[in-house]
Amino acid sequence: MPYENIDIKKEFYNHFILNMNKENFMPFFYEIFVYGTAYVVGGYFRDFINKKQSRDIDIIVEINNDLLMEIIKNAKINYTINRHGGIKLMHNNLQMDIWNLENNWAFKNNLVKFNEDDKVNSIAKGCFYNYDALAINLHNFSYSLRFYTECIETGKLNILQEGSLYKNLNPTTEANILRAFFLKDNLGISFTKNTFDYLSKKVGYLEDKYGNDFFNKLLEVKSNYPKYGNLSSEKLKKYILELKTTDLPNNQMIIDF
Repeated sequence: MPYENIDIKKEFYNHFILNMNKENFMPFFYEIFVYGTAYVVGGYFRDFINKKQSRDIDIIVEINNDLLMEIIKNAKINYTINRHGGIKLMHNNLQMDIWNLENNWAFKNNLVKFNEDDKVNSIAKGCFYNYDALAINLHNFSYSLRFYTECIETGKLNILQEGSLYKNLNPTTEANILRAFFLKDNLGISFTKNTFDYLSKKVGYLEDKYGNDFFNKLLEVKSNYPKYGNLSSEKLKKYILELKTTDLPNNQMIIDF
C-alpha cells in the first residue's frame, strides 16, 4: 500500500491546510470548527494516500443545517442544493459537496448505526461501496481505512450493508450501477455476491421501469459524471450483458484482461 510508510495524520494535515489555503477555503472551515467537527469522506482522502490530485472534496459536518447554511451565506460562496439535501460549493478551482450529519440518508433513516464512541468508522461505514469508504476527522485527524483496504487487498467491490432496506432506499441507483461498472473497467475489480445481486436486481428493475429507454436513461445519468467519460457506451453494454449472463461462480464476474 502506498500509504503504509507515511504518518497519515501529519501528512494529511499538511496536505489539507496547504490546499485549502491555496483555494482560500480555510476561513470557511475555521468558522465551522467553532461549532462542530468536520470529516473528509471518500475520494479526496483516497487520492491523498495514492498521491493523486483531487478535483473535488466531500465533507460531512456535525453542525445543524440552518447553521451550516448561515456560515455558507456569510462566506459569500456560490452554492446549489441537490434533491437529496447535499450542498455543492463552487469556489476558485475546487468543488465541494457538503452534508450535515443529520441529513445523511443512511443515518437519517437509521439504516446505519452511528457509534458516538467511534464516529469516524461509523461515517466510513455509511458509504455505499467499500472503495469509497474512507474518512478522516479534521479536528484530531483520526481516520478509517479499513473498508477501502479490504477492497484493494481482495480486489472486490462490496456494498458495506447487507440489508435489503438499506440498498433499496439508497436514492442514487443509476449512479451506483455506473460507479460499479466504472471501477470494474478502470481497476479490473470484481464484485462480491452482495454487490452482484444488487446490480442484477437493480438493472432488471430499471429495465422494467424504463423499457426500451433503460440504456438511454443510464447514459443520461452518466452525462452528469464527467469522471466516467472513459466508460464508453459499448463497454457499458458489455458489462450489463455480462451481468445478465454470469452466474457468479466463486463470487467472480468475467473479466477481460
